Amino acid sequence: MAVRQRRYSKEELARRGQELYEASIRQQVESGNTGKIVANANGQRQVKSPI
Repeated sequence: MAVRQRRYSKEELARRGQELYEASIRQQVESGNTGKIVANANGQRQVKSPI
């Protein structure tokens, strides 16, 4: 079985995830959800709210 190469480095993946969170998710997270896991409407991605 062939070993898959990463498309993005860990640092790039973290940066892209943070960018996605800031651009698409953060404004939808209410301040009362600090530390909770939130999911978008279609349930494909989950992130832990850092705020």
